[in-house]
Amino acid sequence: MDALEIMFGKKSIADKIAESKHETEKDNMAYTKAMKKGVSTVQIKDTESVKEKLLKRYIAFDTETTGFSACNDRIIEIGAVLFENGKAVKSYGTLINAGKAVPPSASRVNHITNAMLAQAPLEKDAYPEFVKFLGDAISGETIICAHNASFDMRFLSATFERLGIDADIRFVDTLAMCKKCVTCTSDHKQPTMAAYFGIDQKDAHRAESDALVCGKIMVELLKMM
Repeated sequence: MDALEIMFGKKSIADKIAESKHETEKDNMAYTKAMKKGVSTVQIKDTESVKEKLLKRYIAFDTETTGFSACNDRIIEIGAVLFENGKAVKSYGTLINAGKAVPPSASRVNHITNAMLAQAPLEKDAYPEFVKFLGDAISGETIICAHNASFDMRFLSATFERLGIDADIRFVDTLAMCKKCVTCTSDHKQPTMAAYFGIDQKDAHRAESDALVCGKIMVELLKMM
């Protein structure tokens, strides 16, 4: 047995180098994978480029919150509606007990009270169900739409990060699309756009109802593109 066999056993130096290189590559891959984890929300501004995808499938989304700060306030209701080929086919909605009191100013808008939230699911129970509903939208395959989407996405990102939920979401903003496509109205708020397109809004400022209306507005916008 020569000196090299004493150092490396029956394996050659080349074998040891190859093994070392393989382990390094595995470490790098694990590091890269870890770096990719977290929450990413990307707005698609060129909606023409994803029109065909949207015609087939998208999820309309809305939130109700305790206030305007994604850091200090909380989502207290989420609503989402899956649209396929221009039709609403499935929906999800729930109140959420996020451990934060609802101020009177918020209750006056969304009519959600602390008494209602006392019986609602906790965040740790509600969000796994919501993620299940999102399906491949959580990885950016199905596109999400929302009206004034940056608001909802800020809150959703903050919540996912706090709960340790990884997400890579792509979304479009129906508010921005309305501003581009509809030029004859005094504003582009969701109720105004619903009225413009002849969409019935039964329960404004409740998440699931607003998500449905948002999805129907998207149907009309796609016809105009």
